[in-house]
Amino acid sequence: MTGVVPGPPPHRWLGRRGNAHAYAADPVRYTARLHHDFGPVSGLVRGDRRQVFVFGADHNRTVLTDGDVFHTVLEYAIPARIRAARRGIGLLNMNGPDHRAARHTVTPSFRPQAIGQHADLIARLAAAEVDSWTPGQPFDLGASMRRLTLRIACLCFFGVDIADGADEIGRMVQQMLALRYFASSIRYFPFDLPGAPYRRLLRVIRRLDDALAAIIDARRGGGQTSDLLQSLLADRDEHGRGLTDDQLVGQLTTLLVAGHETSSSTLAWTLLLLSQHRPELNEVLSDLDGRSPQECAGSPVLDRVLKETLRLLPPGPNTARIAVAPTTVGGHEIPAWCQVITSKYATHRDPAVFAEPLRFRPERWHTATPSRYEYLPYGVGPHVCIGAAFADLEMKIVLGTILRRHVLLPVPGAVISRQVGLLMSPKGPVPVVAHPAHAVPPARDRVDGDLNEMVDLYGEQRWRLGW
Repeated sequence: MTGVVPGPPPHRWLGRRGNAHAYAADPVRYTARLHHDFGPVSGLVRGDRRQVFVFGADHNRTVLTDGDVFHTVLEYAIPARIRAARRGIGLLNMNGPDHRAARHTVTPSFRPQAIGQHADLIARLAAAEVDSWTPGQPFDLGASMRRLTLRIACLCFFGVDIADGADEIGRMVQQMLALRYFASSIRYFPFDLPGAPYRRLLRVIRRLDDALAAIIDARRGGGQTSDLLQSLLADRDEHGRGLTDDQLVGQLTTLLVAGHETSSSTLAWTLLLLSQHRPELNEVLSDLDGRSPQECAGSPVLDRVLKETLRLLPPGPNTARIAVAPTTVGGHEIPAWCQVITSKYATHRDPAVFAEPLRFRPERWHTATPSRYEYLPYGVGPHVCIGAAFADLEMKIVLGTILRRHVLLPVPGAVISRQVGLLMSPKGPVPVVAHPAHAVPPARDRVDGDLNEMVDLYGEQRWRLGW
């Protein structure tokens, strides 16, 4: 075995806590520096036995495929009182035999033939969102995509429409997203006191769970629809047992809260990248011409564009696991309860696999054949995203609906940066203007912000997080 795990020194004044704060403030930047400064294995600090980062396809295979040794971190990191407040948990929070049994039960609801029935509804909702835009008038792309994907999720998952924010479920989901489980105000002040974010999160969790339970109870009482809930109600394990109400609540909450934000972020990133790459944009517009929104899901050009966006800007740039038993990674002994973090962001920038890794080059997917451990936007192993096929269908239909009618260009001087919590998304308002797809202005306004750290938008030779 090798010696001490390499890594940076502790913060000069705050010690390890200062490093932890720097990582929490910008996981992408901190992880990139570890990768380039210390190689395939690094601690949060030198010699760390509590938080270790591993990079590369081989380590992805080791950590992400062994679900018995490496557990998903969410159930261990969420405060105990919040865990106790929930009626059920979803696949992202489950481990071991419970996870395998639940995944086996719900898998039929996510097969391509099952999710394909939602194509027409997704197209109709996307068209309604596009109709709400006023050409030539700036609007917030991030807010628009979040509103659309949340509406799609609610209608496709359990038949509730949150148009115009009129439905209470939509408001509760937005409140839950605003009060993140891992926010410092919740992690470091976990007290159920008046005015505390912790109390507000507890309340919204209970209210959302109760609302979903009421929908499930009503659905069990009769009425047949073609949404995901109806499919989950019909699913059975090998012993003929279905999901309980609490199990259904847990699965629906996870899908609703995590699923729609993943898609909304990727949609926004894709449209922004196309706005800065006119030849690629023109190729997409030409390929989509004459296709219906539903037919856009079969566009090979759009498929390559989406793959390249997910390569450069994966919604979950890092994936954390907890080692529940002593193990070895990269020749280093890892103790039980050490958090081991892999990085899609670093993996997708390996120049040995992806030439010019910082350039947006959808054409690379004509010939690129990376392994599942070299390109893993939806994860890999037992916790691979069960909703990947739904997200893929949704995003292609939404992109097709938009690009058949409009090209979205950022307003002059727009600052496009990242914010990273559980997921990576554009930070703050993303002001764009919709132009008719047949009359796109010839000029391209450059964007500022740290999107330029992550993607070489303009062919400039500059340091970008170490690459």
